[in-house]
Amino acid sequence: MNSTEQQQQLEDKILAKRQQIEFERTNLEETIAFSPENRENPEVMEEAKNFNDPAQSVVESGEMRSLRAAEGELKELLRQLEALRNK
Repeated sequence: MNSTEQQQQLEDKILAKRQQIEFERTNLEETIAFSPENRENPEVMEEAKNFNDPAQSVVESGEMRSLRAAEGELKELLRQLEALRNK
């Protein structure tokens, strides 16, 4: 495989990874925005105890790990593309 084909493959992978990250990020933002914990009535004592918790606590840690992993993979693909272009 020549370097032009390798570069095109990397660019395609980068585009796909960026789309995946955007999709995952949007899902996380919607999960946070529409979670029941963000719609609690702070006037009610039982619900008030969780009122000041950050909204990110709603998102499962697995989803966050998946997003961080995808971002790491994107950085690696970008590094590989840069190295290929600098040959």
